[in-house]
Amino acid sequence: MNSRGINLPCSRLWPASALLPLLLAAPVQADRAPEAGVAAQVQRAADRPTLRSTAWVLDPPVLYLTQRQTRPFLDERRALMARVGQATPGGVDHARALTDLAELHLAHGMAAEGLSLLSALDDEGLPPVHRLRAAAFELALGLIDTRDRPLTDRARALLGPDHAAWPDQPLFLTMDHIRNGRLKSAGALLPDAVDRLARFPAAVQELLLPGFLESAIVTGQWRLARDLAAAFTAFPTLRDSPAYHYLLGLAAEAGEDPLAAFDSYAQAMAGRDRWAHRARRALVDLGLEHEALTAGEAVTLLSLEKELWRGDDSAGAVLHDLASLQMVEGDQVGAVETYGTIIATRPNSAQAAEARQKARALISKLYEKGAAGEISLSSFMTAHQRIARLFRFDLSFADHAEAFADTFMATGATTLAAQEYATIRDYLAVAEDLGLGDLAPDRLAALAVKQAGALLAGGQYDALAGLLEQGIEPQSPELQEKLNLIAARYFSETGQTARLTDGTPGDASPQRLAIRAQAWFDRAEWAGAEAAYADLWAQQGNEMAFPHAINFLLAAYRNGNMARTAELAREFPKLTDLPGWAEIAAGLTEAAPELLPLREDTARARIEQADQRMETLPDIAGTN
Repeated sequence: MNSRGINLPCSRLWPASALLPLLLAAPVQADRAPEAGVAAQVQRAADRPTLRSTAWVLDPPVLYLTQRQTRPFLDERRALMARVGQATPGGVDHARALTDLAELHLAHGMAAEGLSLLSALDDEGLPPVHRLRAAAFELALGLIDTRDRPLTDRARALLGPDHAAWPDQPLFLTMDHIRNGRLKSAGALLPDAVDRLARFPAAVQELLLPGFLESAIVTGQWRLARDLAAAFTAFPTLRDSPAYHYLLGLAAEAGEDPLAAFDSYAQAMAGRDRWAHRARRALVDLGLEHEALTAGEAVTLLSLEKELWRGDDSAGAVLHDLASLQMVEGDQVGAVETYGTIIATRPNSAQAAEARQKARALISKLYEKGAAGEISLSSFMTAHQRIARLFRFDLSFADHAEAFADTFMATGATTLAAQEYATIRDYLAVAEDLGLGDLAPDRLAALAVKQAGALLAGGQYDALAGLLEQGIEPQSPELQEKLNLIAARYFSETGQTARLTDGTPGDASPQRLAIRAQAWFDRAEWAGAEAAYADLWAQQGNEMAFPHAINFLLAAYRNGNMARTAELAREFPKLTDLPGWAEIAAGLTEAAPELLPLREDTARARIEQADQRMETLPDIAGTN
């Protein structure tokens, strides 16, 4: 170890103390047979011809070829800023000063600041060596940047085959592989990368050591892994850190020592960084693999972890694992909620697409069971409340919510059903306004009609009046007729008979005709009632309900239309077996003796007799 950081490939020194008991016990097969392991891959890569275009390509200068003189950061920054201010913008001196300033920030691990400086560098017209030097530092800074931003095009180009002979490329390719989770690809380049890393500033080494050690462990390069682990002791932030203990646990797992792995992960899990997060994840996986944890206990631990770690792919993976375990535990609603959280927190990710697919399948099954009565109404309601919180803006969820409302409407829970229909309408309307999808014609109108029906059934006349006043305008004739029928019943039940008798019914349904005829009848306007019942009779014929037929008969009789009264009396025996009806019908239709003069008292007696018989008919007032 020297003042510049690690010098692993030259020394290959083993730690004298018991600093790395787990790594010392790790398997060494890869070291014994390098021709079959990573070393052979590295040698084969070195033996391959360099991939270059036929044109000559200038490589960037080798970075940190000589030891860099260090000064206090603020003093050096002040001096470099002065150089930048004195140089002519766009010139070579200005470019060199900016690049030197970016190099200073790299030396201190300050990626964002260094990249900001280089972004202001206009390399148009600069000599190639200056453009390439700036691009090289931009690459180095971009690869240690923790903001997960893509590399610039000029930085990314330095990783291509045209610059395969650049001595720093193995280091930067290794960094790029590790940054993107390709640990095995990084392993093939790792020995050369470690050689180059030893020349870089300590701040860069400190940032890269954990990833390099993980790659060495994953690819079984145990000698190199031991050296990298020993180098942790030179950095206070790495010594005894969550990264250190997590990686020792990873090595112990590779060596098939689960107890040692458990102890190392337990030491790492108390931290707050991503290594502590990974240690907590590893503890759950290890516990499940060795049956030290039940699925329920793992659910509890992952439920805590999802609150501790958020925002990246690993957080999404925690949620996916949690949902899978919730399914194992039979908690389908909990799994749907977890998938919903993935969709809400990572909406454009591949994880969200998978979660959306799985959630929709689970939701369909849950609502099918609820509608079929396979789960209790209270459980169905609780499940719906939990699921709807996260899926209201998913247009496909509206169908399930409507099925939920239909189910409760069928049980008489009219208030709940009406509220749900209204909520579905509101969310669908907003979703359409936001451009989240297109609605089928009459989708919103159909929900409004269902809401109106629920309000009518529940006697919520004020709310229904407000809804009708909003002006529901269905395009479908069938849906329009349903709305008209609801409105007619509302007018009837609230005593607004004048609204029912105004105008003509046109192609009204039998139900609406019956309501209209009843309104005329209730107002004792017999001519109107007779005409309205005649329209109903014309539609239904002998299928006309008996209560309506009685009102029709009474209206015709009281309107003085004895011919229709007699006709209806003859038809009624076909419609009912009501006791005593034959006698009533005969009394209404019996002919007066032709030879008997129809004196006033005889006529009055016959009318009174008919009235008395009519009074024996059942009370059907208010029948629709």
